[in-house]
Amino acid sequence: MAFKLLSSLVALVATIQGAIGASPQLTRRVTCPDGVNTASNEACCQLFAIRDDLQKNLFDGGLCNAEAHESLRLTFHDAIAISPALEAQGIFGGGGADGSIAIFSEIETGFHPNIGLDEVVEKQRPFIERHNLGVADL
Repeated sequence: MAFKLLSSLVALVATIQGAIGASPQLTRRVTCPDGVNTASNEACCQLFAIRDDLQKNLFDGGLCNAEAHESLRLTFHDAIAISPALEAQGIFGGGGADGSIAIFSEIETGFHPNIGLDEVVEKQRPFIERHNLGVADL
């Protein structure tokens, strides 16, 4: 009896989920100027060009290469960087992907956890300049 009730309930949930999934999309989308991509915010349209450029020219056509690995590592290290000394004083010690490793690369890449990131920072600079993008946005 309990199994029959459970399977009826599972079937009902699956039916409801199917109906919800089949409903029209509620988020308004805009077509980007390239005529290919769409976004929920028109300001995001410029990011498709940099995505394509990075895939083609930094990641060798979308491969999971050393530059892809180092770019992910750079993003992680930039986002988690905090100052324990400032935090101990009750002052905001940073944190968040703010691009500080690229902005202050001469200093930041000298810290032990960031050793080796200087190469990918320099490889990414032309993309930032070419697409007029802030380092935190990359």
